[in-house]
Amino acid sequence: MAQYVVTGRNSNGEGIVSIQIGAINQDSQVVADLDVVAAVRNLLAGAPGVVGVQAQKFEQVITNV
Repeated sequence: MAQYVVTGRNSNGEGIVSIQIGAINQDSQVVADLDVVAAVRNLLAGAPGVVGVQAQKFEQVITNV
């Protein structure tokens, strides 16, 4: 699974709250990863002082040379 970082920013563009999602444990897929990220974005969007929310996705790529 990719890792996601969701950051709430203030009116100056500074990050004031950040949540990192590194794992979503489920026996079988009950909730899609992007649905979880969207829910966290919506949560931060309603937080006091947050005027913008950014979500970033990070994936590790392994190559053999």
